[in-house]
Parts: sequence; structure tokens; C-alpha cells
Amino acid sequence: MQRYYLSIDIGGTAIKSARIDHSGNIIATDQLPTPQRADDFLAALAQLIHASQDVHAVCVSVPGIVNPTTGQVEFTGALGFMGEFNLAEYVRRLTGLPVYVGNDANCATLAEMWLGNLTTVANGAVVTLGTSVGGGLMINGQLLAGPHFRAGEISAIVNNHDHLDPHEATVGASTSAVKMIAAVAAACGLPDSRDGRRAFVEINRHTPAAWEIFTAFCRRVAVLLINVQAVVDLERILIGGGISAQPVVVSEIRHQFKLLQESDRRLQDDIAMPDIQAAKFGNEANLLGALYGLLLQLEEK
Repeated sequence: MQRYYLSIDIGGTAIKSARIDHSGNIIATDQLPTPQRADDFLAALAQLIHASQDVHAVCVSVPGIVNPTTGQVEFTGALGFMGEFNLAEYVRRLTGLPVYVGNDANCATLAEMWLGNLTTVANGAVVTLGTSVGGGLMINGQLLAGPHFRAGEISAIVNNHDHLDPHEATVGASTSAVKMIAAVAAACGLPDSRDGRRAFVEINRHTPAAWEIFTAFCRRVAVLLINVQAVVDLERILIGGGISAQPVVVSEIRHQFKLLQESDRRLQDDIAMPDIQAAKFGNEANLLGALYGLLLQLEEK
């Protein structure tokens, strides 16, 4: 008999849910806006859970520092108002079912390990470009969580120590795809600073102002990938996030990686360029990855 699972992806603007079968086929989806108060947030989560019937277990992807064993979450970013909260225990009380909770970037990585573009390698990563930068690491075929559950927090890497504002010295602040799109829109006089599709029309045309901003952004991503490679020497790195659907993104990151290596003999001698590809999954990545984390957890019991 086919088993079905409820997968929930909690984001800063929306809480998405999906009914998924054991093979990763998404049967049905639902979505609610993400409330900005703790009581309203928990009520919205309960609403989505109660709307799903006949599921075997529940899995959740969430932004924050997550202990996947206990389900304790230290919420970050737009959900910082939740503080520290045992999300797995809350969902378990609502449903009486097995529950898995995972960090959103780790869930995206799990999706690629299960059904995506990391299935044929043992060592890889997913780097997600959005408002900030997310990361997940697979080492020797296993998701790397770290003893403090913070492995892959690449947005915190300091890439400009001399910056007067310590926050602005981090990868998360300097390598924001959202900020890049806004800068292109401003430089090209576009009406909507959030319209990535329109910004990429100018980028793909190589409009000088847009191309300069875009290539500088890709160079910063390439610097990040070189720093990651210097530590873990991966076979493949996948680029995720909405902009990864644009072929020019991966191709220019590869180009900038090569230019950096050509500029410094040490980077040629000491750093092996990984296979840089686009991630397979887009909006479904966290939903699928949370399910894979659940299935791995159930296998261990």
C-alpha cells in the first residue's frame, strides 16, 4: 500500500505544504502567507497540518539552526520572532505522527542527494543564491551537519575584513542575488527593483551597466566557491535559487572561477575547479529534501 507524507517548507513570506508519496511524487500542494507573530505562526502551521489527511509522517524545512535529532530550532532571519522552539515536539503533539525537522539549505541539499544532481558524486554542495546565501555540504555521501548543527553556514564567511561594518563584510551581505537584481534595475532605469526576469533581459543583452553589476556578483560567488574548495575539495557544486534557472548564471560563475585561477598561480596549483552545475530542483527542493531527511530518519529506527 502506498504511503503518503506531509512535507512543509517554512519561508519568510510563505508556508508551503505538499502531499508526497514515498517515491517523491508531489500529489497536492497548499500555501499560506507566513505570519509575523508567534501565535499566528503556530496557528497557520496547525491549519496546514489539519488540512492534510491520511499521511504516514510529517517533515518540515525551516530557516534556522536545527538539531535534526530533537527537532529544536533556533529560528533566524524573518522568523527570528520565534526564538528557540522545539518545532518537532509541537507538530508531534498535533498529529501523533513521526516528525522530521531540517534546516532549509540542508533540505535543498538532501533533495539533490536523493533525486537530483548530486546522486552520482560522493562529495558535493548546494549553494543557494537569494536574499542571502545558503549552503549545504555532502561529504562521503552524507549530509554534513557538524557538532553544533551549523555546517554549511557559508553566508557567515567573512570576505572583506577591512569593511567598516562587520555585517557588510560577510558573504551573506555582499553576495545577495536580490541586491544584485535591485542594482541592475536601478542602473537600467527599470520600474520594479524586484523583477528578476526583466533584469535578466538586460543582463542577457550584455547591456553595459547590467553586465558590469552581474559579472561582479558572479565573481563574488566564484570567490566563495574557491574558499569552499580550499577547505573541502568537492567534486560538484550546485547553484540553487531562482536565478539559477538563467543559464548565464552558472556559465558566468564558471568563467569567473577560471579567471580567478588564472590570476594567481596558487589558485591554479592548490584549488581543483569543481563541476559547477545548476541545481535540479527549484521551489520543490525543500519539500522533497525534508521528506528524504524523514525517510533516512525512519530507516535508522
